[in-house]
Amino acid sequence: MKKFILTLAVALLSCAPLMAAETPAVPTALANTSHTYLTETKPAAEANFYVYLCSASWCGPCRAIMPQIIKEYPQIKAAGGEIILLCFDLTPEAGKAYVKKYNAVFPAILTAPNKIKDIEPLLPGFKAPRGIPYVAIVRPDGTCIHAGHGATLLKWREIINK
Repeated sequence: MKKFILTLAVALLSCAPLMAAETPAVPTALANTSHTYLTETKPAAEANFYVYLCSASWCGPCRAIMPQIIKEYPQIKAAGGEIILLCFDLTPEAGKAYVKKYNAVFPAILTAPNKIKDIEPLLPGFKAPRGIPYVAIVRPDGTCIHAGHGATLLKWREIINK
């Protein structure tokens, strides 16, 4: 009987990595990326929802909504959410200047527009946008609950409560 229980325990433990690999945690996937972080902040290890925000300094509509997004971030964080900025600037310097201009404190990663397909597999529930500003709101399991124009992020309360 002891041998059976030991064998069962070993079998279950050996399957644990396979079960965990089915849906990678967003922060884990991003922690192993070679993309450049523009802020010191890394994505929250656990969140109720993740917001992938595609934006850039050269995009007029992105610049127009960024102050409102910055203002909403503390409420999003308090609700258990995490914004992850995917910055489409072409250089780290431009991306860092953009983040600094708006005092963004959420995680920001430089993702050149022509490299967005490289990061797509790292972000469960994310599909590359056709244009920016763009936002995708996903659950930790990778279920996308909303994708659309960046300004729709301002209705995040309605979206996450659907």
